[in-house]
Amino acid sequence: MKYLKACILALAAASISQAAEESIILSAMKSELDRSMKDLVMEGHEKPYFISYRITDQTTLPIQASMGTLTEADISRSRRLAVDVRIGSYDLDNTGLSETLSFGSDDYRLRSSIQMVPVDDDTAALKHKLWLATDYEYKKAVDDMAQKKKELALKPEDDEAKVADFSSEDPEVYTGEEVSISVDEEAWQDRIKRYSAMFVDYPDITISSVRYEAKASNIYYVNSEGTRIQDGEISYSIELEAHARSKDGMPLIDYKSFTSRDGIFDEGIVKNAITEMAEGLVAISRADESESYVGPVLIAAPVSGTFIEKTLAPLISASKQSWENDGALKNKVGERILPSNISVYDDPTISSYKRLPLAGFYRFDAEGVPAQKVSLITNGVLRGFLTSRSPVKGFSQSNGHGRSSVGIGNLIMESSAPLSFAQLKSRLVSECRKQAKSYGLLITSAVPGDKKSSRKVYSLGGLTIITMGASENLLEPVSVYKVYADGRQELLRGVEVLSSSPLATLAKIIAVGADHEVWNISSPKGSIVAPSILVSELEVRKATGGEQTLPILPAPE
Repeated sequence: MKYLKACILALAAASISQAAEESIILSAMKSELDRSMKDLVMEGHEKPYFISYRITDQTTLPIQASMGTLTEADISRSRRLAVDVRIGSYDLDNTGLSETLSFGSDDYRLRSSIQMVPVDDDTAALKHKLWLATDYEYKKAVDDMAQKKKELALKPEDDEAKVADFSSEDPEVYTGEEVSISVDEEAWQDRIKRYSAMFVDYPDITISSVRYEAKASNIYYVNSEGTRIQDGEISYSIELEAHARSKDGMPLIDYKSFTSRDGIFDEGIVKNAITEMAEGLVAISRADESESYVGPVLIAAPVSGTFIEKTLAPLISASKQSWENDGALKNKVGERILPSNISVYDDPTISSYKRLPLAGFYRFDAEGVPAQKVSLITNGVLRGFLTSRSPVKGFSQSNGHGRSSVGIGNLIMESSAPLSFAQLKSRLVSECRKQAKSYGLLITSAVPGDKKSSRKVYSLGGLTIITMGASENLLEPVSVYKVYADGRQELLRGVEVLSSSPLATLAKIIAVGADHEVWNISSPKGSIVAPSILVSELEVRKATGGEQTLPILPAPE
């Protein structure tokens, strides 16, 4: 069957190549890969059974402005190479070692396999880089294999240890057109400056920026199984960001992004978003502080997307690491984990949902496997997982989601019994009465977790190490309202929604709406499509840290 598919793909590739010519970059990669598979071996050790090369050629044009003036406008280009060399067999190879932390040593496992390669189409220079990178990764694989065998001998064999290390997949051949950026830079500079100048009318906004980015990515991938892919994609985005402070120095931030696949943005929508962001932050800066609260919360779309990102998304990505010690949803296939009217699937093969543009479209994942639609939850019951070429128990093949380990493409939540937003608010009030709460909370906007930093201090060997990472809270709300039984709403500021068990949090979903919106994520690039969500209980506290006194002088005129 695999032979037949390979023949069909070869015929298809022949017809495709008439429209798109294979790059000399791809040809050079294939040539060096074949040489390595034939001759690369150290005396006393085995040859690789699998090698893959992936080059990402990326050109980025950022145009950023603040207060009506440009702060960035400089096109850049880079090529990044990722090399995977495996020895052993599909059942047992050199991957999957325990992570170690080492200072002052040349620990292979701590060194990145991502390297920069020349952006010129110089095949000799490229092959030189491929040769050195392959040599390094092969020697690393030999060392890792020896270490892995020691680790396996020292620990009892569990169910996951019996699962193969790598899945064998059918070869894919695709030759797409190479892409490049072609935009009117001067026109976009003027446009972004005009957008950013809108914040000038709001002196309470201390920092603001508007950023436009056009990005052309050409992917070249080959592996020893016969896969050969050349694929190009162009994406465009506009990001808005603004900061303010309350009278007592509490920092406030708001952020919004727009994506487009054709480079067209509705100017009216962008301007309205800037006005709403500025006026909203000013109002929040003058609102009452949040207080500790445990009770029902209505999370409006698109904020519901970040709620799904923090709770459900990590659980549906299957990997040996996440399934250690029976973690995540490993043993819950066939069980109900959401209300019976909710279904969830991931479909990276679509670029829009009900006319909403999606950022998670792709044709092939980072391992050369075709993107596939995956049904994850049907009528509340868990049916499957997103998988890569690293199998887990019960899921031996990839379904095209090997992206930065295992990642979502376009994750979509739908309901067979959605409520209107008015009905959700009414249900929120009813739930408050049921729990004897004087009010419920309504969250209408939030910022991504990577826009808020968490500070951690470690002590190691007498050294103090300070790290700054993304916020660990479940949500970082911007606009939050108390909703009283009589319908009154009262704006709050400084709200943090605390994290708890993702599975327990999902079990508290009691109703969802029909107002789907898109929440985009950046790593890996994807979209979450979700309606407003009513949760019976979340824990909230006042935001802490970061307070500073206001500027001594007023803003200049």
